[in-house]
Amino acid sequence: MKPDLFEQDLLDIPSRLNDLADRLDADDPWLALTSRDALLSGMGSSQYAARTAAGWLRHAGAHVTDEIASTDPGWPGGPGTSAVLISASGGSAETLDRSARLADGTQRVALVNTMESALARQADVVVPMWAAPEPGEVACRSYRHTVALLLAIGQPRQEVAAACRVAAQRTATLLADTSWLDAVDDLLAPAETTYWIAPESRIGSAMQSALMMREVPRRPAVGCETGDWSHVDVYLTLTTDYRCVVFTGSRWDAQAADWLTKRGSAVFCVGDPLGVPGEGVLAMPSDPVVRMLCEPIVAELLALRWWRRDPIEVA
Repeated sequence: MKPDLFEQDLLDIPSRLNDLADRLDADDPWLALTSRDALLSGMGSSQYAARTAAGWLRHAGAHVTDEIASTDPGWPGGPGTSAVLISASGGSAETLDRSARLADGTQRVALVNTMESALARQADVVVPMWAAPEPGEVACRSYRHTVALLLAIGQPRQEVAAACRVAAQRTATLLADTSWLDAVDDLLAPAETTYWIAPESRIGSAMQSALMMREVPRRPAVGCETGDWSHVDVYLTLTTDYRCVVFTGSRWDAQAADWLTKRGSAVFCVGDPLGVPGEGVLAMPSDPVVRMLCEPIVAELLALRWWRRDPIEVA
């Protein structure tokens, strides 16, 4: 991770989202896709984006399957099917291996940010992320672009383009005045581990945020789905100084808020207030697609701040 370059990558998010919106308005990036009932597969941020988009695509009527690329066995493919293989670098070993394991006749579609890459060379069709190189070596713009482009498989691309533009505007505002970040920092800084909670419809916001805390300042962080939180993470509120960011908007927010209140947990809400005593709140637009494109900036800026406070040199 290169902190100064990572910061510039973040500052460029609004302009790149606007550029992506223009491209979506102009052309259908999925015009050559044989089947819109396809596999979406990748690792890390790519898999988080695939998982997020897949639920929306299924709701729209597409029968997409999302799998982490290291799944073995998994979706087999075959004649008349398509597999969207996602890797910003185009070099993820597991994604390349997943491509090789697909049955003969599967259309291999590479969604990449690096056109001259092994995955692109293997593919029948290449769809560019149009996120521009990320010299900070952290997937930030490419994550957002992957979400937006995957949504455009099954949603009107003009609607996705419009969401990109609104997200660009809100992100630019958050970047121009980062005084709001102090409250997030104050609430989470004492924590040994930070927790990031989001509804399944925007699960990438939680998973990507936790990844940013692990990848940049190398701090323990966990992402969780809001409803599942009451089955798998609530236990830690009894035995730890539990500090979390909740990306609100789940039908299960109230259930989580009840436990967080009972246990005296520290909560920062991104979106609407939950009513937990002492909570912090950062408002977000109501549109869920806009929100999933905006929300990761909270963890990205916090991760950068924590790295600068306590730099970690990685050989």
